[in-house]
Amino acid sequence: MSPCGKLNRQLQEGGEMKQELVEEGSRCSILSKQHRFNEHCCIRCCAPFTFLLNPKRLCLDCQYNVCKTCCTYNKRDKAWLCSACQKGR
Repeated sequence: MSPCGKLNRQLQEGGEMKQELVEEGSRCSILSKQHRFNEHCCIRCCAPFTFLLNPKRLCLDCQYNVCKTCCTYNKRDKAWLCSACQKGR
């Protein structure tokens, strides 16, 4: 593939990722307005939190509670990041 073709593909993928992040942000905004939703369920996948099996973790960037499958630990910041914020970095 030519360098121009690669660049066009990367720009298109970047635009798609940006759209995904915008949609994810809108979904989170709607869910967070539900009374205390995020205290009991993951804002990303809606899985319920449990004390031992699926504890909630606070995302450093967006400040939403997320489950263990929807976040990763950032060693540099020594904090948890949800999958959407991780993509946005």
